[in-house]
Amino acid sequence: MALDQKELIFLIQAFEQPRILKIILDKSKEFDRVFVYGFTRKIHAVENYRILDGHENIQYKIVGTFEDKKYWNRLFAYLKLLVLIYIKHGLKKKHLYVVGLDLRMLCVFILNKYVEYVISDIAWLYYPKNLKRIFGKIDQLLAKYSNKVLMTSKGFYNSYYKNYVPENQLILTENKLATYGRVFPLNELKKDKIRIAYVGAFRYSDIINNLLNVVKKNKNLELNFYGDGFSEIVEKMKSHAKAYDNITFNGAFKNPDDLQGIYEQNNINFVVYNNLLANERVAMPNKFYESGFFNMPILCATNTYVGERALELNMGWVCDITENTIEDFFSKLSIDDILATHENIKQLDKSQFNY
Repeated sequence: MALDQKELIFLIQAFEQPRILKIILDKSKEFDRVFVYGFTRKIHAVENYRILDGHENIQYKIVGTFEDKKYWNRLFAYLKLLVLIYIKHGLKKKHLYVVGLDLRMLCVFILNKYVEYVISDIAWLYYPKNLKRIFGKIDQLLAKYSNKVLMTSKGFYNSYYKNYVPENQLILTENKLATYGRVFPLNELKKDKIRIAYVGAFRYSDIINNLLNVVKKNKNLELNFYGDGFSEIVEKMKSHAKAYDNITFNGAFKNPDDLQGIYEQNNINFVVYNNLLANERVAMPNKFYESGFFNMPILCATNTYVGERALELNMGWVCDITENTIEDFFSKLSIDDILATHENIKQLDKSQFNY
């Protein structure tokens, strides 16, 4: 049976991802009908998916809400999704656009399909050694037997998939900023003091603790948190924000609408993620693209692919994740350094960073 080019089915884990929502909107111009099935996450309160409202050829269904570390609940949610797909689309040929390993594994049970598989993070790199070996091989084989594989970082391909996915099967889809014409680059930065932005999901508690310890000892630094994360980390941030005048906690934000206002209050983007984790060493986080678009100098972790890219483009610096190395970096950084890097970024082609 021939593939119906007029109908596209998205399977996504998180409706909160602006990049995926932008892809859905773009694909809706190519296909007569776009169906989106996915989940929301409890720690994110912003309903970014509302941008899909009002598009007549897009139908979306929130199948359920994921809670962190409650993985058995996800199994039932995925079974529900499988049933919904067969009820709605039957046994006809299906064009699937699938984001994430869990959903790609689910596709094994969907008959008569053409699969575009999106790898935006390599989840199995976080697993214990034995599970990493098992799920790594499963993922590599699923990638091999997908019709197209889309990756957000060439580092993923070079390190883990090169022997399984031919280059003509690979599409590089970087985590560029989807602006929707709502935000614009910054022509000037704050010059009064070093203002550090930590934007996004709060995941690396040890690094955040190290950063907090550095900033609370130095009144010439200001640290501003924007986003959400695990309750233990968030409570630590909030307690420090109450105790120290140079630390703020600003909570969840809407992407991209709030980003320009966020970066206008800061002059360096802290993107020092855990370089002891294999996925973080090869990933390209969206903060790189936000920094490039908003002309915001960026600080990345040493021994990471994103750090290499930042240095190549003269967008910022790298340092290690320890308290001493973070403290040493900021003790040597000047406003003049920040402003010079800001001017360098302003000269870069913005098509590298946004749609």
